[in-house]
Order: sequence, then C-alpha cells, then structure tokens
Amino acid sequence: MLGGVLLSPESPNLLQSLKAETRPHHERAESVVRLMAPGLSVSGYRAHLEALHALHAFLEPAVAEHLEASHPELRVNERRKLHLLREDLLALGHDEDSLARLPSLARPPAVPGGPEALGVLYVLEGSTLGGQLILRHLARHFEGTPVGRFAFFRAYGENVGPMWKSFGEALLRACPEPALAPRVIQGAQATFDAFEARFREVSLS
Repeated sequence: MLGGVLLSPESPNLLQSLKAETRPHHERAESVVRLMAPGLSVSGYRAHLEALHALHAFLEPAVAEHLEASHPELRVNERRKLHLLREDLLALGHDEDSLARLPSLARPPAVPGGPEALGVLYVLEGSTLGGQLILRHLARHFEGTPVGRFAFFRAYGENVGPMWKSFGEALLRACPEPALAPRVIQGAQATFDAFEARFREVSLS
C-alpha cells in the first residue's frame, strides 16, 4: 500500500514533477497522433480508437488491481473509459464478436505496483483534457457523417475539469513518500512511451 507522506514544501509536488519529467515522453506521444490531420478518414479514426482500446484494455485493470481498493479517494472505477471506446467502435461498424477479437497490446508497460499505477492514471486522466480539443475538431471534421457521439473524447462531459482537479487533489493525498516518487514518474513515462509505440503502428498502417 502506498504511504501518505507529502513532499516537503520546498520540493515540487508530485503533479509538478510528473509534468516536468514526462514532458519529452508526452510530446513524442502527441507527435504521432493523426486525429487532427485535415484528411482524417473514418477508417483512420476507427484505427486510432482500436489502438486506444488495446491500451485501455491493459492499463485500466492494472490500475484497478493496485489502487481501487487501497485508494478509494482516486475513484478509479468512475475513471474507466474502455466502455466509452466500445460504444464508439460499435458505432463505427464493430460488433461484440469483432471487439473481442481486437488485438491486445503487443508491448505493455510494466505496472508492478501502486506507484507505477499512479503514474499510469496520471496519463489516462490527463488525456481527458487534451481530448476536449480533439472532440471539437472531430465534431467539425465529421459533421454530417454517422460516426457516433465521440463518447471517449467526450469523457466526463462538462465534468472533465472538475474530474481532473479532483484527481490531482486525490493524487497528492495518496502521494507516496518521496523515495517512491521516481517510480510514479517512471510509470507515467512508460505509459506515454506505450501510447507512442501503439500510435506509430497506426500511423504506419
């Protein structure tokens, strides 16, 4: 179980450290996302969601295994989004059988404990903020095209901001002792790297 020791006031808090230490990994992952491309096709959008499905199908259970019972303040179950991806993919022509046959993540990141799982959740929750920009673009780009309601990028709807704020507050309450902070950062870095690797496969397909 993670400790509850906060970092000293003189040190950056965990959220600040995560933002700084993951910036290059975040930028590399963003650089291979093609959803904002002017020529995005329906099949390209579907392929991106299929990639996200593989990532969330692995990462969400890993996070729940390490954090759901021990840290209820993180509201892990409320933050699951795999069902939203399934909704979008069903709207794009998949059925339950084809969803079950989607490939799993080829190179999943290691999530050996609670600190790494906190890093994973930081990445998954942070993506809901950038997802609002993507949502607005997709709604304009596919206006008049039957592609569903963009459930995944809509995420928590009007509660995206409050959900991120509550996550940050909960993360600091569940903050591991300073000696464990590098493991949280490593978990986030590995998650960004997994997103980058999976999105590169989509962009080359």
